[in-house]
Amino acid sequence: MKASKENNRMPFIVFEGLDGSGLTTQAHILRERLEKVGYEVYLTKEPTDGLIGSIIRGYLRGEVILNKTFDKVALALLFAADRAIHTNKIINLLESGVIVISDRYKLSSFAYQSVELDLDWIMEINKNTIDPDITFILDVPPSIALRRIKRSRFHLELYEDIKILEKVRENYLKLAKEIPNTFIINANRPIKVVSEEIFKILKNIDILDGLNEYNSINQLDIVEG
Repeated sequence: MKASKENNRMPFIVFEGLDGSGLTTQAHILRERLEKVGYEVYLTKEPTDGLIGSIIRGYLRGEVILNKTFDKVALALLFAADRAIHTNKIINLLESGVIVISDRYKLSSFAYQSVELDLDWIMEINKNTIDPDITFILDVPPSIALRRIKRSRFHLELYEDIKILEKVRENYLKLAKEIPNTFIINANRPIKVVSEEIFKILKNIDILDGLNEYNSINQLDIVEG
């Protein structure tokens, strides 16, 4: 299979949104659908499993205690550093003929960290990353997101406060209007309905050949996560 893109690099697809919006579920479903068509797909996420990403995830969960000088600026810089390393891997995969799907990327930093920091500065420290070819923002009300989070795990992480999440959601919706090929998906619907809309959009923007060869989601085992 080949890409429809002029530069012959495979597409970079990103899922964004609040935790609890179904990012992981929809990323896995899309990977399975693309693999059934015949593409090689690599599924990744941010923060990564690397050293810097592990520190970030530990801090977000309250498992990593850093000194009192650690602040939101330092956290933003850690995200940018983790992403810089991640981007190099993504580019290598895309250029070798592999579609990359990422569960979060730099739009997460823009939406979350700009609640307290200057958005232009956040964009500046992330300027050397690549832009996704298509971004799906899975949109759910913060109250629904928190309800889903509490069902799936026993703890809340940094940012998981209703008032903060309302601001983050507003940021996502605003950014979606400014960034090309960014689509807002109503994720407060059944998983299969959301998946079908995502796949339909991917077919319509014509960045991959052969998507019409597999139209049914019924053959997939879908588990919410």
